[in-house]
Amino acid sequence: MKRIAVLWALAFGFLPLARCQVRGVTAEMSLAQDELLPDEDMQLKVRIENRSGQDLVLGQENDWIAFTVTGENNKLVGQLGDSAVSNQFTVSSGQVSTCTFNLTPYFSFRAPGHYKVAATFKVPQWNMEIPCKGANFAIVNGIRLAKMPDFPVGVPVPQGATNTVPEGRRYFLEKADLGSGSKLYFQLTDESGSRTLKVFPIGRMLDFSDPEAQLDRFNNLHVLHQTYAKTFNYCVINPLGQILDRRTYEYTDTRPKLSFFEGSVFVAGGARRESTNDIPPSSRPAAAGTNH
Repeated sequence: MKRIAVLWALAFGFLPLARCQVRGVTAEMSLAQDELLPDEDMQLKVRIENRSGQDLVLGQENDWIAFTVTGENNKLVGQLGDSAVSNQFTVSSGQVSTCTFNLTPYFSFRAPGHYKVAATFKVPQWNMEIPCKGANFAIVNGIRLAKMPDFPVGVPVPQGATNTVPEGRRYFLEKADLGSGSKLYFQLTDESGSRTLKVFPIGRMLDFSDPEAQLDRFNNLHVLHQTYAKTFNYCVINPLGQILDRRTYEYTDTRPKLSFFEGSVFVAGGARRESTNDIPPSSRPAAAGTNH
């Protein structure tokens, strides 16, 4: 799988880090991952290093940085809105500033295929624009788990509200086979299941494993799935698509599994292992050498 990913990257010129240098100013663009599911947030960073000998004042206007996305055959992808807002900041000479963007809500790259993102930012004091060379990424479809039904739920009304019709939601679990391996994804849609509201990876998963999922009395979704030979990921997600709890469990004398009692869902069996990925954060750092 990794070899295939490398060959794909070479074939399509994937640039995990795209750089351009003008007048001592270096602009670098990096993507956290080069494969995304439709509607998944794109984690893009633009790193600006200033070696010009002058302080740069940027971000004064909403259009201080402009992004373009192209698809197959260099076809321009439609823009749904402005991806940048004014937020003035100064990059002193000899210093570096990094800005983070999520382009998914602002561009219509939803169809599976290969895409390229590029950026240009303005330096008003020089009356000049500095480009970032493009970085490639792909949109791939996930596969909804056949053994895992969708979960129709209502969003709990705010405390004190009465006679309010709850808004409908649906939970889905999907599997995506990526160059880095298989991942389990969470998808939140509207009541009809046709409009995606959120989608994000829960974590790595073993191909032969079957995740468990249950709802508690608050309509939170509890998911337990196997990540390595003896390691399991436990995650709790609410109807707004927010992760409330994330923990790691290990197979000991017993295998971890989800249990239900009086409206509550919990993990029975196995042993919890504290991890840097815990939500809320663990009270102490994870021990070295306990990734598997």
